[in-house]
Amino acid sequence: MAAFWRGIDTHDWGLVAATLADGFVRVGMRGDEDDTVRGREAYVAFVSRVTERMAYHHLESRRTFLSADGRRVLNEAVETIQPTAADERNVMRFANVMELDADGLITRLDIYWKTPVLQPPAWIVPANAAVP
Repeated sequence: MAAFWRGIDTHDWGLVAATLADGFVRVGMRGDEDDTVRGREAYVAFVSRVTERMAYHHLESRRTFLSADGRRVLNEAVETIQPTAADERNVMRFANVMELDADGLITRLDIYWKTPVLQPPAWIVPANAAVP
């Protein structure tokens, strides 16, 4: 799991892709279909587009717990974003629940978060992520 988080933080999209199963599903903070991405390539395209659009992005993986059977992961992360140079930096705290296949590839990522004072921009949701 360390490779996934390192890839997100350093924007190494090849590294991120290498940790994901073909049928990967990401369910975002809102938990609805508009905030869900299906497929490895679709996820890498989404996350790279969103993070590279930001004036500042940093992700810190703080703690990771692996289930006894090695198929479930709970991760605590802190993500700091600054959508534009004119915006304040926004610190968001997440719990990420992951499912792994028999090869250790991530098949599902569910993101849960503590609501920050500043809300992230609307374009952080996959349905709204198209670059203007």
